[in-house]
Amino acid sequence: MIYRPQRGSLFDAMKEVKEFNDVDEMKKFIVNDWSNNIAEEDIVIDEKVVNDDRIGWQDTRYVCAKKIGQEEYAHPQCIGYCATVYPK
Repeated sequence: MIYRPQRGSLFDAMKEVKEFNDVDEMKKFIVNDWSNNIAEEDIVIDEKVVNDDRIGWQDTRYVCAKKIGQEEYAHPQCIGYCATVYPK
């Protein structure tokens, strides 16, 4: 599994790409990266799949947060993207 955070540009986001063995490992990383302002149970992965031809991620999904800090969202907010089919 591969993950990139939401940034101002794809170029900037790709500088921070990380690979993980599974979703749980990725969620632990995100919690730490956000200085514990997000809990693992508040991280959700959208079901919609998109093929991102720009970088070869064939099953790209939004990684979203239902709550950041004390703020809860009616609609989870995108904090990054993940995929399981990508060039290695």
